[in-house]
Amino acid sequence: MRRNPHVFRNYDIRGKVDEDLDATKVEALGRAYGTFLRHRKIRQAVVGRDCRLSSQEYQTALMKGMTATGIDIIDIGLVMTQMMYFAQYRFQTNGGVMITASHNPANFNGFKIGIGYSRTTGPQEVQELRRIIEEEDYFQPEEKGTIEKRDVTADYYHDVLKRVRLKKKFKVVIDSGCGTTGLFIPEILTRAGCEVIGKNLEPDGSFPIGTPDPTATAVMNRVRDEVLKAKADIGCALDGDGDRIGIVDGKGNILWNDVLVAIFAQEILGRFPGSKIIYNTLCSQVVREVVKQNSGIPVMWLTGHAFIKEKIAAEAAAFGGELSGHFFFADNAYGHDDGSYAILRILEYLSDKNTTLDQLYAGFPVYISSPEIKIGCPDDKKAGVIHALSVKFKKDFPAAEITDDAVIPGDDGVRADLPDGMIIFRYSQNGPYITVKFEAKDQATYDERKKYVRNTLKSYPEMIWEDELTVNLSSLD
Repeated sequence: MRRNPHVFRNYDIRGKVDEDLDATKVEALGRAYGTFLRHRKIRQAVVGRDCRLSSQEYQTALMKGMTATGIDIIDIGLVMTQMMYFAQYRFQTNGGVMITASHNPANFNGFKIGIGYSRTTGPQEVQELRRIIEEEDYFQPEEKGTIEKRDVTADYYHDVLKRVRLKKKFKVVIDSGCGTTGLFIPEILTRAGCEVIGKNLEPDGSFPIGTPDPTATAVMNRVRDEVLKAKADIGCALDGDGDRIGIVDGKGNILWNDVLVAIFAQEILGRFPGSKIIYNTLCSQVVREVVKQNSGIPVMWLTGHAFIKEKIAAEAAAFGGELSGHFFFADNAYGHDDGSYAILRILEYLSDKNTTLDQLYAGFPVYISSPEIKIGCPDDKKAGVIHALSVKFKKDFPAAEITDDAVIPGDDGVRADLPDGMIIFRYSQNGPYITVKFEAKDQATYDERKKYVRNTLKSYPEMIWEDELTVNLSSLD
């Protein structure tokens, strides 16, 4: 069976519903993943899904394919991604699949595929699944697998809540964006002792108020308004499957997640000085500076939750984080991205320091920084655009410290670090778009860099400026 090769991305499988994905194709994926597991002598897997309109159908098809190869399935139903990871530990199995397209629009869906505890597929494993499907090289068992329904909610609540203690009561705004998290996050925070002001909590896979993406300015502005209205201590937005967050402080300031990476790094380095902190290439220079100021070792690495988790393990790092809002705690948790736990860790830090969020980062180096800007670009064009752009980029900034695949093997972009900020262009592994971020120390320089980024991208006809995947385009105005 052949299919759109761009569905097989560097670490996830992601595509458009009824175009790249349908029940027949998903069943084939299930048979391929079952074969993948059987080759590794794994006979059991957990399977969960988000609230997207196609996720129930796809779960049924995926499980049909997996059981056809003899895999016994624990069906955990409608959950957040971190609950799927947790279920692997709860039921002691390396196998696990989460059906989700995370922050992509409602007409997308996808699969995060486990290859170990808290670990998901990388490029080689994804291509192995693709080969099995294309060659129809499926494992033929003596008996089909079974399906058992289990609810891990109570166990997950107990596990995540036992890891934190809040010394004060916080007023917290939670905006789930009609994603899956509305079923779980408010209850977790209430049990932790918080007063929760919930917004858009009812799951609706059509995402009627827009895609739940905590990197989107429109989403975070909505949270900011609620924080100011309620006089809350903090506001949180989550993506559709709950492994990423966005934060607003009590004064209504939006914290792009690289600042949050720096905050978490500061807290952890206070307890584990000299530790390595992993962060992705899209992060502000503030991360590197704060890590060094707090006696840590900054390690910049590839963008993508699978790559960051792998690097944390390889470097024995205490923590890692991404601009997208994935945070990975290796000090008192499993090391996978869990939005519930990340929110609780922020509140615990504020509780322990008896301070406010804005005071935590008051002493950080100050940059005028753009959000993560996403602009449409076809999958078969985006790598070529970045390659051509990088040649021009290096000529335009000859004195800059350049980070590309010559520095980080497999990197999908080019970053220029300057004495007063940075600029980065990269293509996404999750979808047909290009990502940009830039920063400066003063407004005039920031405006110059904004103009440079806008004019550079405008010179490529492959860019799709009005696209369903475009985010934060107003930041280039």
